Amino acid sequence: MLHLASAHSQSTLSQFDSDQVQPNAIDLRVDKIFQSFSQVFIISEDEKQHRKSAPVEIDDNGWWRLEPGSYEIIMEGTVSIGDDEAGWVITRSSLNRNGCFITSGLYDSGYEGVMAGVLHVNNGPMMLKPGTRVGQFLLFKAEALNQYDGDYGLGKQHDQKYGV
Repeated sequence: MLHLASAHSQSTLSQFDSDQVQPNAIDLRVDKIFQSFSQVFIISEDEKQHRKSAPVEIDDNGWWRLEPGSYEIIMEGTVSIGDDEAGWVITRSSLNRNGCFITSGLYDSGYEGVMAGVLHVNNGPMMLKPGTRVGQFLLFKAEALNQYDGDYGLGKQHDQKYGV
């Protein structure tokens, strides 16, 4: 395992503070939360149609109130993964202990863009403020047979979904 803040890593995160640097990972802060609509998600080798979503509104006191369910979350900043590295987002233990967890995919060698996942809220409502540390980014050395060639990251899918 590598540390994203280490001089040994080729990967970078566009923004993080020293308080986000943990012994083995970088804490990730939540930037945006989306509620998906219950339309059909379509995926095959030839087609991909994502569910539509809308931002979860922040209340007058600066909190998101999240009822039990699943929410798409976007972390602050963008990541750039080195040629022979790969990354993974895991949930901070304080969320796990309270019945909330994040699922996220692998960040392949060569990926550049946002870090996103699904926040699963179980065991009752959750109150969350923007900028709160919710996940940790783990970075690994990886034998890459090629570089990321998907349509997320800083590409068209990202721009359409997040209004960039």
